[in-house]
Amino acid sequence: MLRTATSRIEHGQYSDVEYLQYRSPRWIEVARAAVGILTWPVVWPLAMLSQTSDMVFRTVSEMLSLMPYVFGVVVRAEFYRFALRHCGRNVVIEFGAIFIYRDVSIGDNVTINRYSVIHHCDIGSYALVGEHAVLLSGSRQHDIDRTDIPMALQQGRKKRIALGDDCWIGAHSVVMEDVGRGAVVGAGAIVNKPVPELMVVAGNPARPVRRRGEPARVGEPAPAVEPR
Repeated sequence: MLRTATSRIEHGQYSDVEYLQYRSPRWIEVARAAVGILTWPVVWPLAMLSQTSDMVFRTVSEMLSLMPYVFGVVVRAEFYRFALRHCGRNVVIEFGAIFIYRDVSIGDNVTINRYSVIHHCDIGSYALVGEHAVLLSGSRQHDIDRTDIPMALQQGRKKRIALGDDCWIGAHSVVMEDVGRGAVVGAGAIVNKPVPELMVVAGNPARPVRRRGEPARVGEPAPAVEPR
């Protein structure tokens, strides 16, 4: 859940913002854990039911995605702890975000923002996934070479992709390949090649802009919109 310490945001100038959601006071962590436990009588049966098939899992995922902010964040975090292959601590899954498959792992302190769609993916700790981002199972969902058969009926190929620790995936981006540790994917980027660690990429298709820690070039595009 978003918690910030800041003054009023003014027009035409940037204000410093401190994000506090992963540095909460101990009492907030305890309170959230206690509230999470209270959801178990509901989410645990749903998680067990979801183990029967991906169709059931996706149905429950879409249903829970519609729960509003504070309640939804807690319920979804507890559900995915039981339902996914792995879901770490302090994971924030926002309104409208859905998972297509159960075979997903998520590290600690991860934010998956509104209306994102997650396919087969391993997500590292402290990753930020912006609004309307899509993490696909590779780039070969359907073969397209044969013209005598509709593409929807042709065989496809899928693979797992991975986001390293401390990644930032910008809003409306589509990721089809691995993103290395500490990399930034700009808003609206289409990632069809692996992104090296600490690299900032942007565009369609995504191209390197610079490495983090290096000076920004004049006219460099903003890497992403606010993901939280």
